[in-house]
Amino acid sequence: NPGTVMSGRADTALRRRAPMRGALMRLLPSLVLLLPCFAGVVQHPRAPMGALTAQHSGRARGARVGPARAEVVSSIRLEQAAASTMPEAEASIGSDADWSDWRRGPNPFELVRPDIEPLTASIKQLLRTDHPVLNMAAQHFFDRQTGKQFRPTIVLLMSRAVGLAAGASDVSLQPALAHVPGVQGDLQDSHLSPAEAETPYGKQYRLAEITEVIHTASLIHDDVLDEADTRRGGAAVHKAYSNTVAVLAGDYLLARASLMMARLRNIHVVQTMALSLEALVQGEIMQIKATPEERMKMSLYIQKSFFKTASLIAYSSKSAALLGGHAFDSPVTQAAYDYGYHLGLAFQIVDDMLDFTGSADALGKPKLQDMALGLATAPILYAAQEYPELQRLIKRKFEQRGDLDRAYTLLMQSEGLDKTRALATKHAQSAVEALSIFPESESKDALIHLCYIVLSRNK
Repeated sequence: NPGTVMSGRADTALRRRAPMRGALMRLLPSLVLLLPCFAGVVQHPRAPMGALTAQHSGRARGARVGPARAEVVSSIRLEQAAASTMPEAEASIGSDADWSDWRRGPNPFELVRPDIEPLTASIKQLLRTDHPVLNMAAQHFFDRQTGKQFRPTIVLLMSRAVGLAAGASDVSLQPALAHVPGVQGDLQDSHLSPAEAETPYGKQYRLAEITEVIHTASLIHDDVLDEADTRRGGAAVHKAYSNTVAVLAGDYLLARASLMMARLRNIHVVQTMALSLEALVQGEIMQIKATPEERMKMSLYIQKSFFKTASLIAYSSKSAALLGGHAFDSPVTQAAYDYGYHLGLAFQIVDDMLDFTGSADALGKPKLQDMALGLATAPILYAAQEYPELQRLIKRKFEQRGDLDRAYTLLMQSEGLDKTRALATKHAQSAVEALSIFPESESKDALIHLCYIVLSRNK
């Protein structure tokens, strides 16, 4: 019984909570301090006034250009904006979409494989530093990259799809960052020539690298906070080195990503991607500070899933459209964001389901890890609607001996997993619908196929 296997971890999880908070206090300031790197570029007078995640609701589609600092809001404003636009997850999910037909498109990973294959080597070259320990720690994951690089694949496919959509302008007319010191330097790496780096697709390729670097930094920091032993089938960075080195390595990756962003010389993209960094911090704070009552709310779970997972996919998809010459508030840019938003949520929801149904070997991490850390995800929240006994376990973060076993047993007796799959399917369907304004192409069909892969994956 997987729950029995985890029962001994309840006490361990309880003992972890104090050092986790200490690690968070050391880690969050380093993340927040990176945001001023964008101070000189986000407050550009020509940048548009957005509505953060409120753009998802469609209210920002007709927004007019205004002061950029309206986009740089407090963490409270960011949370409120996200809360006002999240779908009512507690409402009726509706019937499952017939998503088997989504496989008709080309394999998305094969379609961009020629560009993805050199990406890891290119990133490693961009991350080189003279400090040997930091150099090794920062490249720890990239030295044994075995995954399909899901996020860069989305960026490259979206870049191709928006390139065929009507409404793109000359990208040379986009606001530049030439006035910001340090952003004009060569963009050479092992894959792009200087001339290629300055083309729209060259910059979109650099965006794919940036997205993977930010994602990897978030994994390193998450593993420190969660005291995880493994990641991607190998030792976590803080286990291979130390907590201090891991935090600094994650910070270094974010700093390099920030510089790479600035060198794109597109104020709208810098502004958009900066929001993904803020969202990552906001998600961690939300997870740590949630009250017992808040932990029972599906709306909080969806918010947190957006901040920690979907935000980077949504903002990088939007940035791909911006680099392709589409206006900040254009329908194509909004559709790119919507696709990333819904696909990102579907990905996280399925990931949370696999925490109960997948094997530890396939996942590359222990099963039931979320509950061991005191977290209630969609399957448990849905099960609690049928079995109120679970509400007490959720509120006390499964801290008592036997809580994990009991929660797992009740979940398997409930419709929690079925409802979770239906919720993921709903978001994947919305992602497919977001692509409806794009012209037919291989890249569009591959993006649709990616929705099928997300729903059918087992690791």
